[in-house]
Amino acid sequence: MRFSLRLMIWFLTIMPFSFFYGISTFVYFIMYYMLGYRKEVVCKNLQNAFPEKSKAELKYIKREFYKHLADYLVEAVANFHMKISDFDARYKLTNTELLDKYASEGINVILAPGHYGNWEWVSYLVLKINFTCVAIYKEQSNKFVDDLILHSRGKYGLLLHQYHDAYRYLLNHRDKAPLCLYFAADQRPAKAAKVPWVNFLNQPTAAFRGLDSLHRKTKGVVLYVHNRKIKRGFYEVEFRPLNEPGEVDMVPDLTTRYFKALEDNIKEDPRFYLWSHNRWKFSPSPEEPLSNEP
Repeated sequence: MRFSLRLMIWFLTIMPFSFFYGISTFVYFIMYYMLGYRKEVVCKNLQNAFPEKSKAELKYIKREFYKHLADYLVEAVANFHMKISDFDARYKLTNTELLDKYASEGINVILAPGHYGNWEWVSYLVLKINFTCVAIYKEQSNKFVDDLILHSRGKYGLLLHQYHDAYRYLLNHRDKAPLCLYFAADQRPAKAAKVPWVNFLNQPTAAFRGLDSLHRKTKGVVLYVHNRKIKRGFYEVEFRPLNEPGEVDMVPDLTTRYFKALEDNIKEDPRFYLWSHNRWKFSPSPEEPLSNEP
């Protein structure tokens, strides 16, 4: 089975992008029309996030989301064979000079994207900035899939650590070259107990503590990774600081600033967020305060 999957992936990696997007169209048809992949979750998430939109508008966003999800899946496979010239053309990093400035000043940074646009092509980042780059990822239960992710994302030298391993890495990395952590902070926490709650997309949302905890360890700058999908297969990324260098205790707090930046990104074009994720599985208790409300 594994040999067959490896052979299939190898075959896909030698195909041009036009072939990938032909596959994407087929995958979209299967997910949307035949399987109805997580349609109930997608519909509920969109309705709660945008109560002001009409049924026709929500249906359009839903259909376009599935098209994008199919694109994202084939782009994740394309990552195995993409050349630097492909990344240069398709994944434009608009203000890396800001990161160069932080690196020259010895300031650690955390790059915090959401699950928006294409977050899989992060492997390219290590070639463009002057940091030791570490991405925090969640280990997959399937060893074969986990190995594929490690290979795909780490092929240019990006270091990958699970969340708790990252803490140990940070402790061992003190007083060394500036560090860049890449952490998608909009993940749903495993449990709803003892987590901060924010108002995100019109609903109370359990937030992951990891971003604030990692920032307190690095004491640098957290930058939201603002992602735009220009057209099929082409993205533009801008790094937007959420705090001043060394600023730890802040109002609004870091978690609130992050989710506000992500919400603004989503509202620019809602089609490209990961609506199939059961992000709002948990609800707060009545006495639970929201960190971004008085």
